[in-house]
Amino acid sequence: MPNSEAPGSGTTRGRGRGRGPRRGLGRGVVASILIVVGCLLVPVGVLAVWSSNQVSDTDRYVDTVAPLASSPPVQNAIADRVSDAVTKRLDVPSAVNGAIDALEDRGLPAKLGERLSAVSGPISDGVDGFVHAKTLQVVQSPAFAKVWTEANRAAHQQIDKILSGDGSDVLTIQGDTVTLDLGPLVQLVEQRLVDAGLNVANAIPDVNLTYPIAQSDALVKAQRGYKLLNALGWIAPIAAFLLIGAGVFVARDRRKALIGAGLGVAIAMTLLGAGLIAGRHVFLDQVADRAAGEAFFDTLVRFVRNGLRALLVLGLVIAAGAYLSGPSPTAVRVRTFFTRTLNRGDRGSSWVGEHKGLLRAAVVAAGVLALAFWDRPTGLVVLALALLVLAGLAMVELLGRPAASA
Repeated sequence: MPNSEAPGSGTTRGRGRGRGPRRGLGRGVVASILIVVGCLLVPVGVLAVWSSNQVSDTDRYVDTVAPLASSPPVQNAIADRVSDAVTKRLDVPSAVNGAIDALEDRGLPAKLGERLSAVSGPISDGVDGFVHAKTLQVVQSPAFAKVWTEANRAAHQQIDKILSGDGSDVLTIQGDTVTLDLGPLVQLVEQRLVDAGLNVANAIPDVNLTYPIAQSDALVKAQRGYKLLNALGWIAPIAAFLLIGAGVFVARDRRKALIGAGLGVAIAMTLLGAGLIAGRHVFLDQVADRAAGEAFFDTLVRFVRNGLRALLVLGLVIAAGAYLSGPSPTAVRVRTFFTRTLNRGDRGSSWVGEHKGLLRAAVVAAGVLALAFWDRPTGLVVLALALLVLAGLAMVELLGRPAASA
């Protein structure tokens, strides 16, 4: 009987040892899949939050595009287009020639009339420069900034409609180009010209001036992405967080899984940054004025860039913290150095020593809450919070060590 039981028990132990590696391998595969999928969802979550908070929300959208009113490339692009439209309607050379003909009919000498005709070109150029200067003054004035803000607030629903594919009265598709109506701005410039003494501006007919924004094929792609991101909303970031957390929890070596998750988030944010660079080039290929397009794109996506930088730094901080808590020689040397530094001196607090675990959790929780409730944190904010958390943990270790006499 003892001999018959020995093989059985040995076989049972052998099977248990055989199932252990397979079970561990399965957990590792599941954890890796969860973490990878979660990291891939992080960029989608960033874009979804940006779309729902910055593009779909009227107040935040107005706050986002408000700086464009003072952007020199945008101001110059609008001033050039409006002043060109106004000077074409004024037709200064024809007006000068008509005035000369009228003077000749009233007895003006022919030679004097020829001399006046010779300077009609410089006169026309002078009027063109005057119109452009007045137009630029209008665009650079505080009144234009106020009009710009109010116009964007009123037009936001129209922009949302065009991105949703419902059409718009202000933004329309003409052929293969999306255009913006500049008629109200032309009327404002005409009034300023009349106020400056150029009464001929009263005779300018109504101007139906438009400004091309993008090609319609690019708009269709933007519509699809806009609908998808709005549908995801906060679902994508929450799902990414849950998947990454589940992957770390399932993993056998959670410290290594946390390192992988932090690096995965950093890599995902790097890829998102590269995607923004590529999207910027594609967008600029669709606009008429490259300088104005650069200003508009950079202003509109600046919060996406801040978000991806913050998450990139956060991922690197988490990965570095998990690595330094491990058994590698480098991590041990770093911990030993700080331990020896903190152990200098003979002061300590028995109360802190008894509650070190609770105090550590409180310091980390304070850092997490500060990051969660920080409005639009940047990479520098995340780095500063991480350093403050490390300083708080170091202070807990310093005050919680036993006294030298003990």
